Amino acid sequence: MNHISTLLQEMNLEQKKAFVQILGLKQNDDKEIVSKISKLLLPAKGLFQDPLNYKQFITSIAEKNNENIDFSKGILHAERELYLELFQNEFEKLSQEEKDKIVEELGKAGLDKNQIASLSGIGALGAAQLSGFGIYMLASSTVGAITSLLGITLPFALYTGMSSAISFVIGPVGFLVMGVMLYRSFKHVKSWSEAQEILLASWNELGTLVKGDFAKGTQIFKYIAASRIVLETNYAKEIEENENKIEAFGREGENLENEYLNLESKISSVENEVLEMKSSVSDLKIEILQLEKQINNIGLEISDSEAEMNSLKNSQTKIEDEKRSLLSEINSIKMESTQLNEKIKNITE
Repeated sequence: MNHISTLLQEMNLEQKKAFVQILGLKQNDDKEIVSKISKLLLPAKGLFQDPLNYKQFITSIAEKNNENIDFSKGILHAERELYLELFQNEFEKLSQEEKDKIVEELGKAGLDKNQIASLSGIGALGAAQLSGFGIYMLASSTVGAITSLLGITLPFALYTGMSSAISFVIGPVGFLVMGVMLYRSFKHVKSWSEAQEILLASWNELGTLVKGDFAKGTQIFKYIAASRIVLETNYAKEIEENENKIEAFGREGENLENEYLNLESKISSVENEVLEMKSSVSDLKIEILQLEKQINNIGLEISDSEAEMNSLKNSQTKIEDEKRSLLSEINSIKMESTQLNEKIKNITE
């Protein structure tokens, strides 16, 4: 019963309440649930008998319903195959009027034509051709019908991907999964309590007619198979969402990487510009030093020239002084000459 134990590990307490109530257990304990299921199909409640393993459990349910199940692809594949075959058998037992009524109620529940065709076409196409959505909806309806009849409320999150209008298509499909006789009994009920009484009565009545409680066993099997499909689909949906997130993050990462590379390129370009500017500054500093030396040299030359000019000015002043002195002396001599000429004139006349 490892396949049941591993499923129970993934279910919460609310989901496991269905096992507790159907099996009449006092506490919600995985080992008790597995133990009870392993003896459920044995006569006398399995007293003094070896418990069934899950393959034997499925085989017993299949034989009871005249089904031949292939285990070559594994127990879980056989589980799903039998689950769909049981629904197909129940669907085929309906009159055409009842089938049309189911299709009508599915439409009222909010399904589109393709979804309805996927599910209601199982009779014509066979269980193997049922679409992924059809299988998921069938399983969700099974879980919803069984838990609702038992007064168990499961969180809406259990029905990932289904709208509020179809998350509880409990009426037509869910009840049909539980059996045509129950489906026909449920058609006229007016309350959940009345439906629960019908369900419990059917178990008590049928349980006395067979060796082993195949009424409860079949419902337990359907609940196991449906719960596994729902959980598997929800996990797959989460994985898909995670993969989409990873892909989105990957794209965002690529964009950031490209942006980073662009910034790195710009930084490198700016760094080169800075290096070039620093090199230019260094060249300018050298040129400034050279110009400052030239300025100093020119300053020295100017100082020397100014000193020479001052010296020349001094010499010029001396020369002018000497020139004035000579002019004064010349004038004096001229005057003396004039006087002498006068004297000569006076003498000669």
